[in-house]
Amino acid sequence: MISPVLIVISAIIAAAAVALACRYARWPGRILGAAAAGTLLAVIAWRILANVFFLNEDFLPAISVGDAGCLIAGALPSAVVASIDRELGRRALPVVVGGLVAFIANVIIL
Repeated sequence: MISPVLIVISAIIAAAAVALACRYARWPGRILGAAAAGTLLAVIAWRILANVFFLNEDFLPAISVGDAGCLIAGALPSAVVASIDRELGRRALPVVVGGLVAFIANVIIL
């Protein structure tokens, strides 16, 4: 069972990284906010589900299914936002950053 405080901390780290990547990619403020908030909520929701369904046992050293799912939870909100607005520049950057930072933060923190 992962502590809810640690889940929120890792989600905040991932959302902040997405916000910085969106800023670097020059996405407008409301789109940046949607991507960052989506990442925050997706990572929290995924980790809660991982707790409920006992997906926190490591299948590789220090990596669980819950950690691996954070790759998707961190990347998906930015991908959805980028697919809605095709005019955005550097659309892949926030997606890749969100997935990797969410995964790394969850492996290190949790």
